[in-house]
Amino acid sequence: MKSVGKIRKLFQRLEALPGLSVALSGGLDSSVLLVLAVECLGASKVEALTVASEIMPEGSLLRARLLASRLGVKHQMVPFDHLNLKFFRENPLERCYHCKRAMFAKLKEFASFPLADGTHGDDLHEDRPGLKALRELGILSPLLEAGFRKKELQEVARKRRLEVYREEASPCLATRFLPGEEITGEKIELVKRAEAYLRASGWRKVRVRLARGAALIEIAPEELEAFFSLRDEASRYFQELGFKKVYLSLRGYEPPLLTLNNDL
Repeated sequence: MKSVGKIRKLFQRLEALPGLSVALSGGLDSSVLLVLAVECLGASKVEALTVASEIMPEGSLLRARLLASRLGVKHQMVPFDHLNLKFFRENPLERCYHCKRAMFAKLKEFASFPLADGTHGDDLHEDRPGLKALRELGILSPLLEAGFRKKELQEVARKRRLEVYREEASPCLATRFLPGEEITGEKIELVKRAEAYLRASGWRKVRVRLARGAALIEIAPEELEAFFSLRDEASRYFQELGFKKVYLSLRGYEPPLLTLNNDL
């Protein structure tokens, strides 16, 4: 298996360190890094740091707490107020870069060891402006150095009985806003409630994008046909929440934020 050789390479890298502080989001990538770091270095030489902010999905924060407790590693929840940052609220095209830099600069203040994140090989093929910020701050990306890809991380998680391998990617809620759309606490809460409703209705991979008061619902492409049975109910609920218009993307869920366009 490819992952065995990459785990060996990862361990060689980690063994050269005095210990490792892992920026633990509760998602697949950082969770696998934390587990493998503990296997290599032992729990006493590994710690987890998690940004606690209203833009972080609550399920991810809970998974981070549970995993750190299960592994017996020191875990710090680091409070961070994104809405106190002018560049975050204004949401320019380069928001992700500035946001990532500010968050990881804060995490470094709390780190007892070299700080690492869960970046892996597939991230290099996506639009990830935050990667530049990580390089500038000297944040380690040991999974990337060892050559891991997403499927291999899922394999490692499955074999170690980490339920996170079943979870859909859960990026921060700021990704739901079109660049230039002001981000406020009220809008974040609106998106949270809308997505919670869709998940409670049985749809696992969902996004609710927001632009100028309009909602764009994205679900897995294979579930689009089934979703039409819910469209009237969903439309009414979204309008009750306060959305001016409600759209359903016929292309289904797509990671790029620019699925929202100027026609909305």
